[in-house]
Amino acid sequence: MNIAFFGTSNRSVPILDVLREKYNLLLCVTKKSVKVGRHQTLKENAVETWAHEKRVNCLTISRFDVKTTPTVVEQIMNSKITVGVVADFSLIIPQEVIDTPRHKIINIHFSLLPKYRGASPVQHALLNGDEKTGITFYVMDKGMDTGQIVSQVEYALLGNETAGELYETLFDLAAQKLPQVLDGYVAGELQPVAQKGAAAVYTYSKTHPKNTFIYKDDAKIDWRLPPSQIEREIRAYNPWPISWTTLGELCNAVGLRLREGADPQTTVKIYDADLVDKRLAVAQLCVAGKKPMTWKEFVNGYGRG
Repeated sequence: MNIAFFGTSNRSVPILDVLREKYNLLLCVTKKSVKVGRHQTLKENAVETWAHEKRVNCLTISRFDVKTTPTVVEQIMNSKITVGVVADFSLIIPQEVIDTPRHKIINIHFSLLPKYRGASPVQHALLNGDEKTGITFYVMDKGMDTGQIVSQVEYALLGNETAGELYETLFDLAAQKLPQVLDGYVAGELQPVAQKGAAAVYTYSKTHPKNTFIYKDDAKIDWRLPPSQIEREIRAYNPWPISWTTLGELCNAVGLRLREGADPQTTVKIYDADLVDKRLAVAQLCVAGKKPMTWKEFVNGYGRG
């Protein structure tokens, strides 16, 4: 079975490894490297790095357009790709590309569709305090996560994981289940089933309601919310964009007097917090321009008697 993989996530390596071990992984398509940091250093993503190390043909693109789409189609045709596999690609794949492999493209989506269609299903499962989530393997079509379902795997949430931890767990689980799904689908033993569109839920951003991605503005803490909701947000927005507030808002929320000279508008990122007697207990945070610190260190440095 000849495989093409589409993805950009740094967590994709377990999936890439199993595709290379079980099948003929002949092509990787990933987003072009971007410049990051103050010095604008070019950072290669893990898919591109893996492909170069394993000597797998890799196409890097910024978007699908009149130039790149025909190139991808040509590469799929030349490699006689049986089926494509997508995981966390973040680019909309045109129908022309979807239709080129003999058995089209299987998308690995990290929710139990039709719940949480869109780009941030893991974060929304945590934000909403769900007791379970899962993985959906579906045949791509032109809609947003609307394709026919090939297989689903449920996963019980622990209630204390971050989005980063949950993504890693689900990527590993997807890698374990993927060969069974691909073999059954290509052999015709797993017949795709249409989704119940009326039950669809989308992962719209609360600050950009027409988009399903997570934005930095989404992670600003609203201290009027119940502590349990804030705690879920802190986990959902870790490792990105990280829940944030200001020195003044944080001190007001916890009844701490801010030391003289400190700017109340300074940004504070909160990485970790617990619920203690139904109250939010911040465990790790970082004041802009400083190193991460514990709550005790914060109080000693920024509080006053």
